[in-house]
Amino acid sequence: MSLLESRLSEKIEATMEARSLETEDPAASRKSFADELAKAIVEEIKMITIIATAPSGGGPVTITKIE
Repeated sequence: MSLLESRLSEKIEATMEARSLETEDPAASRKSFADELAKAIVEEIKMITIIATAPSGGGPVTITKIE
């Protein structure tokens, strides 16, 4: 699966919306937002597909496509 800017944007917006409703502990809200943002970014990075080739006898890998 490829990295989708729109999917990441939706996750960030949902996280921001959820945190905007919190009013009691700003420090905890910031920490929660940072944790959820980091998780969303890592999830998207893990969805990246890298296509590469290498010589059959060994040698350097050539990345042909990143999605």
